[in-house]
Amino acid sequence: MDSPSRLKNFIRHIKHWLIVKTAPRQNRIYTQFYRFPHQYQALVERVVPQMLNARESPLRILVFGCCSGAEPISLSAVLHRHFPQLEYRIEAFDLVPSVIERAQNPCYSRDEVYQGPFVREDFVGETFDIEDGVYRVKPEILQPISFHVGDMLDENFIAALGQADLVFAQNVLFHLPATNARRAFANLQRLLHPGAALFINGMDTEMRVQLTKKFQLQPEAYLIEEIHNDARQDRGDAWAGAYWGRKPFTRRSREWIREHCTIYRKASV
Repeated sequence: MDSPSRLKNFIRHIKHWLIVKTAPRQNRIYTQFYRFPHQYQALVERVVPQMLNARESPLRILVFGCCSGAEPISLSAVLHRHFPQLEYRIEAFDLVPSVIERAQNPCYSRDEVYQGPFVREDFVGETFDIEDGVYRVKPEILQPISFHVGDMLDENFIAALGQADLVFAQNVLFHLPATNARRAFANLQRLLHPGAALFINGMDTEMRVQLTKKFQLQPEAYLIEEIHNDARQDRGDAWAGAYWGRKPFTRRSREWIREHCTIYRKASV
């Protein structure tokens, strides 16, 4: 890299650091189908297989910030495809009652379905029945999912949920003020039983390192760079100008695994 390029890159990193530290955070109602394909690959190749041995109860999955349903529906479609005999339940939550009502009526337009950069025809065919331009989620994909209003900052609500095998809170925490993001993370990790996994794409890097260490969560060091680059594509090229921007991948930091990893496991007893 030549000197002008290095200087430009340095300025971008400083700009992003300042924005992360000072920009006001604001909740956004935004989602996409099949958002992080390499994260799904890690889910089906590493995470779920380790949970299947001698299993008697259905896999319990909690999804926070579910918006209009794209993430839990995508997750159900992936599990149904790769583990057709697996029993699982997905409980999906969002703060906004209107988007939960929308998720409970799972019909989408073509533009909504194809909004994300990674949506493939095989995914669409396996997930939706299409009639007169309306994409309705197939019954076998929708059946394991329930949608509810819920606040991950509410400790009583979290305590009442009990523990789960998989917990998702993606592209959520970085929209919260730092104090609330820390409270939310503390609540989320309480939902993990031993051996469970937390999927946490969309969180300030420094906070991710600090809190995963504090709560002794171990990174799933698989496809980290690929998952990172999916997020960069999802969030756009102007990463330096937004607190939700994803910086270029690098292994230069001694904490690069925790900085970039988006899947963490709670140690088994």
